[in-house]
Amino acid sequence: MIREILFVHHSHTDIGYTHPQPVVMELHRRFIDEALDIAEATADYDDESRFRWTCEVTGVTLDWWNSATGHDRDRFLAAVKRGQFEVAGMRWHMTPLMDHAMLRDMLKPVAFFRELGIPVRSAMNTDVNGTPWGMVDALLDHGITGLSMAINEHFGHALRPWPRAFRWQSPSGREILAYNGFIYGVTSDRLLRVPVDFEDAQTRVPAFTKGFEDLGYPHPFLMMQITNVRYHDNGSPQPALPDFIRRFNATNPKVRLRFATLSEVFDRFRAEPEETLPVMRGDWTDWWNFGAGSTAHETTQSMAGQRDLDMAQGLAAWPNGGREAASGAGKPGRQAALFDNARRALGLYAEHTWGADRSINQPFSPETRTQLLLKLALAPEGASIARMLRRDGLEALSGVAGGEEPRLLVYNPHTFPLRQSVKLPYLPPVAGAPEPQGGFGLESIVPHGPSSHRIQRQDVILSDLPDDRAIWTEPFDLPALSYVSIPAGDVRVAASPKASGTTLSNGRITAEIDPSGGLASLKLGGREYVGKADGMRFGVPVLEKPAAGNREAIFDRVDLDTADWNRSWHTDWVAERETAGVAGKAEAITAAGRAEIRQGFTFASGDRVTVVWRLVGDEAALHVDAILEKQAEAAPHAIYLPLPAMLGAGWHCDYETAGANVRLDEEQLPFASRHYITTQRYIRIADGAAELTVATPDAPLWQVGGFTFGRWKEPDGGVDRAAPALVAWLTNNYWSTNFQADQAGRLTFRFTLIPHEARPVGEAIRDALGHAQPLAAHVYAGRGPVTAETGSLLQIEAGPVLLAEIEADADGVALVLVNPEDRPIDVTIGSGAVTVARALRTTLAGDTVEEFAVDTGRVRVPVAARAFTRIVVAG
Repeated sequence: MIREILFVHHSHTDIGYTHPQPVVMELHRRFIDEALDIAEATADYDDESRFRWTCEVTGVTLDWWNSATGHDRDRFLAAVKRGQFEVAGMRWHMTPLMDHAMLRDMLKPVAFFRELGIPVRSAMNTDVNGTPWGMVDALLDHGITGLSMAINEHFGHALRPWPRAFRWQSPSGREILAYNGFIYGVTSDRLLRVPVDFEDAQTRVPAFTKGFEDLGYPHPFLMMQITNVRYHDNGSPQPALPDFIRRFNATNPKVRLRFATLSEVFDRFRAEPEETLPVMRGDWTDWWNFGAGSTAHETTQSMAGQRDLDMAQGLAAWPNGGREAASGAGKPGRQAALFDNARRALGLYAEHTWGADRSINQPFSPETRTQLLLKLALAPEGASIARMLRRDGLEALSGVAGGEEPRLLVYNPHTFPLRQSVKLPYLPPVAGAPEPQGGFGLESIVPHGPSSHRIQRQDVILSDLPDDRAIWTEPFDLPALSYVSIPAGDVRVAASPKASGTTLSNGRITAEIDPSGGLASLKLGGREYVGKADGMRFGVPVLEKPAAGNREAIFDRVDLDTADWNRSWHTDWVAERETAGVAGKAEAITAAGRAEIRQGFTFASGDRVTVVWRLVGDEAALHVDAILEKQAEAAPHAIYLPLPAMLGAGWHCDYETAGANVRLDEEQLPFASRHYITTQRYIRIADGAAELTVATPDAPLWQVGGFTFGRWKEPDGGVDRAAPALVAWLTNNYWSTNFQADQAGRLTFRFTLIPHEARPVGEAIRDALGHAQPLAAHVYAGRGPVTAETGSLLQIEAGPVLLAEIEADADGVALVLVNPEDRPIDVTIGSGAVTVARALRTTLAGDTVEEFAVDTGRVRVPVAARAFTRIVVAG
């Protein structure tokens, strides 16, 4: 029998939505001030009604702390000591757009607050409908043992059963206590009338709890997050709540009300019988992030920025070069600030609030425009700083290599060897002259050595280098975490594949373009990889609209008087889909190490798509560009690029979430999103004989098995997967609030298709990551005598174990490794630029776990099945 409702009071943090983003930050400073006043005013209340406040995210709490007076800081710490204040552990409420390094960054402020004596033990990811599976190990390693999700089912769905506490098991088998709870607003004030109407609440509270008792809820208490009853998002503390609770309990009700901090609630759950806290294993896949497709250009920038920042951090781990760059050549504060600024901007873009609450119903409102511009600016801000830091790291490494005359430095950022061509610029030949057969236009970038403004711009030049001004080099073979520097004159163009009519071939892969649209055949080793599926052809864009012409055809207005907003889904919604028509004849091009066929498509809407199929050198991969010329259109619609594969029965799909690999359907929690998924860098579809892996650096949203958005079913939210098809979801504006109503202009999406015989998933992922983050190129001159044309940070033999993150650690290097396989794997690490004399394993937070024996500069490190392992090596 439910005897209590525990209220966790907080202000839900939307960075935007209700107010412009800078205003939101100031409002939350004021909310903490107000909460301190109420806490002090009620400090002598009884334990049930004594005001308690949970600072929902560390981002605004740290912002308050930095602006607070010493007196107010003392008041804050005193409130914590009295048990009236708590700080939850996440920096912001996050979408699954974050990679593993960003996930760890979201938890870094935890250490700051603990040093103040504030015991951060729990975390909240409020409003959103899921959080990446890799979060479990990261939270546990940072000493956080409870995670609360207050699910907003508008265009979403909570896990089932709901509400419920459970032990969420990570890929490696560790467990965190999680709470799958009610939405933070509406439930209290509208369904319970707390603290709105005292007499009504006396009737509603026991009726509400009785309903969940009848459904088998096993605990004697319910937990309910509560915000301001009038302003659920970015709202001030509710000063009427303490007296309401005291008055309510004075009537000696069957169900009592109580203030609680988040950790107090989890402590209560831990005291419950273990059998009432079931173990659930799988990804808590988010239902909401499809809105990222409405700002596809900035989403692409954000993903690139995360990869560049990860590489910059790894380059900064190099001694005698990278660390000099990371310290700003004697200005460590400035360089550290740049890293922090990039992390903050990219993190706030991946935060869950895209813009104004009126962005769809008032798309041309000045308020909509203000909040959207402030949101969108975060992606290019963070990405451009990250790209500069990456260039700084490569430039520092060129100083290690040396060389006075123009040279090319190529760097492999991965823990596995990579053989790959590099795309470089050249000057267009003079009229009548042949295309270059060797060498490249280094003089267009570094004509006067490192003082030239052009070397300071090569990150810009190389970032959007047009194909017709580029060459692809002969492949470089580079070991893990290694570089090579060669004279500019030694650069050679790769042997060009063949493009003849509608056929591309390089001796390994053959691709046949269908003149009526798309890819008719993709063969490797004689095996066909292009399949068929109803309503789609491989590589032919599809435009989708609700037949009714409105978003309510997919998800209707919610009934605020019910807790189950998921009933507003119309899972049988009728879609009108238009397969793009071919515009003109396909164009075949062979030049400078590449061969490609370009095919144009048009829609009746005026939207145009150019699909480029490209082979480079002798790579066993087909590169695809989808270049969308998008018209402004605020009516709901979506554009897809389908890729049906030739696979047999029993096929399956894998994708990436914050560094963890997930097997679709098999490794997802009940009613986690299956109708679409968000991935960071790859998606793979395979049967027992063959696989098609796609490196997808620009397009995180995918549907699998057909057009499945909104088509979920009972009893677990599964969908029918009619065919082995990957469907890239390029753009959409289906969200009914918050996201951008339309995004016009040119949008470019890059994919690399990697067909292969079936193999362990780790091997497939390695291939994909090598294309999602390829070899890095840097041109330079004027660095003195050549001193080291090659070098490795470390000697690594990692097999299928992957690198999630690398960073400098005191006088050594820390590597976060992730094992995607279901078996333990030993990784060997040997000396390179960093000497390996000591080696230890730490938590992801940096706390030492164990030390390993080092033998003649080498150490063998076991990485458990599906586990993250952080290893620190030093001299």
